[in-house]
Amino acid sequence: MNDSPQGSADTDQKDEFLRAAKDEERGIVAEFWAFMAENKMWWMTPILVVFLLLGVLLVLGATGVAPFIYTLF
Repeated sequence: MNDSPQGSADTDQKDEFLRAAKDEERGIVAEFWAFMAENKMWWMTPILVVFLLLGVLLVLGATGVAPFIYTLF
């Protein structure tokens, strides 16, 4: 019988791990959002928005919408 505090901490960690494993899997965006919230990295939001907008411009630049994008600049 293991009544030591170390033994109960191990079982608590194991139970927590098993509960987390049974949870529904989140997507990459939800995981990244939770990471930013937990680590208070909100300063990364404007950088990510700019990268996203540049990616959208690159994708649209390869389509028939390209002449309309160029008139914006």
